[in-house]
Amino acid sequence: MRFIQGHGNRMRSSIPVQGASFHSPDAMPGLMAPPKNLRAALFAFGVLLALGGGWNLVPQILSPRDIGLASDREAAMALESDFPRALWAARTAQIRGDLWASAAFAESSLLWLDRSAPLSGAALERVQRARANAEAALALAPINGGAWLFLSALPSGSADPNDAARVATLLEMSYFTAPSDVDIAPRRLERAAASGALSDPDLREFVKGDIRVLLAGRPPLTRPIIAAYRNASPQNQPIFGSLVMDVDPVFGQSLRSGSTK
Repeated sequence: MRFIQGHGNRMRSSIPVQGASFHSPDAMPGLMAPPKNLRAALFAFGVLLALGGGWNLVPQILSPRDIGLASDREAAMALESDFPRALWAARTAQIRGDLWASAAFAESSLLWLDRSAPLSGAALERVQRARANAEAALALAPINGGAWLFLSALPSGSADPNDAARVATLLEMSYFTAPSDVDIAPRRLERAAASGALSDPDLREFVKGDIRVLLAGRPPLTRPIIAAYRNASPQNQPIFGSLVMDVDPVFGQSLRSGSTK
């Protein structure tokens, strides 16, 4: 009996009592609160997250809209009012290549300056600023085909005997980074047809790629091809016409005969 009674007492003593604690707070203080250095690290991490979020959000709010390379003079003129905010957003973000490209594209009206006349001091300053913005965009995001095209179409500001080679290189970079971009294909064809870069055999193959992309549309986008042909330099017009013939002989023949509208 004594054995059974003693054994029962031991069993009762081993049953946990609800609300009882196995350990005193003094025995394991680490379970009561995190270490001070952990709290400091978590606080610092939260501050960094907040700063990073604000750094990404504020430039996006400041940026007026998603600015692309203008396709005509009227669209380019409409972008000029967006330039101050676009530049401010790019300077705030610093390492956002897309925002630097937007700041450059906001000055697309420079692409329609009279290339036969010397640039005024104010125009030259704008050209240099736009070039710097486009180069900053490409340094951060070199896959922006529109920015390469923008640089190729921007007036050089001075007589350059190697201008044709420079334009050909920039256009090739635009093709490498955006080979089938229907949005910039019309402006790219126009630039190639109007410059001495079309004498480059490699560039001609790229031009035929743009022609294919436009003619593959439903319906085919023939108007940009017709405009590029008509605005081509006299020495380039036969070359451009032959490239269209290589892609689509029927359309190329109508282009050469002047029966297209």
